[in-house]
Amino acid sequence: MSSNLGGLQGMIRPWRAFMKQQHTALTRSTQAVTKETRTRDLLAESSPGNPRRIMWIDGVGGYLLVDKDEVMLGQAISGASVDVGIVGDLSRQAAVLRRSEGDYLLQPLQPMHLNGQAVDRPQLLPNDALMQLGQRVKVKFSQPSPLSATARLDLVSLNRFKPNVDGVLLLSDSCILGPNAGSHVVCPAWNTELLMFRHAGGWQFRCLVEVNVNGQPMQGQIPVESGLRIDGEDFSLSIE
Repeated sequence: MSSNLGGLQGMIRPWRAFMKQQHTALTRSTQAVTKETRTRDLLAESSPGNPRRIMWIDGVGGYLLVDKDEVMLGQAISGASVDVGIVGDLSRQAAVLRRSEGDYLLQPLQPMHLNGQAVDRPQLLPNDALMQLGQRVKVKFSQPSPLSATARLDLVSLNRFKPNVDGVLLLSDSCILGPNAGSHVVCPAWNTELLMFRHAGGWQFRCLVEVNVNGQPMQGQIPVESGLRIDGEDFSLSIE
């Protein structure tokens, strides 16, 4: 009897350890998105050759800004050479998105599905496409504005980006923030749109009304750089 009991306990222990690992992984992948966790991940993953910026919009969320024509998606592992890291069961390098003249081409690097169909070769990404990387990781691709080639990535599955953000903006020529459905980031409480656009090799905000920039009144073109804080009449945001 004692021998059987010992064997049963030996089977239960590894099962409990496995369930604990699964619970821990799920907790990490669905943890609350906060400014503190974003900043921690941002500092951990940034390097001189791989700078990262996050736009934090008060009352709306945080968005990773990716300014590249070719973007690598893959598993969020320390030191991994990916532009968009995802905490989940996927390859270290899962897929590449290439932008050309406003269109995006998907190059799968692991088994994946696009809108429910298995794909193993380059595919043109339609608006509101659903990419499934591996068995569980699901990412929505969208181009909200017909006037801009900037695209957006959102996780549909119970995973998370690293740094821990609400979405990823694949910057092209301009990016619209505002209350309208065609904005790249919809900000329901805003009364007007705020445009972010490429200028002279960098990015700038265009403010048609006076706002406070790092505590100083400004109007017109405002460079997008780390440490920036903008406070308007009905909005506020910062760049990390």
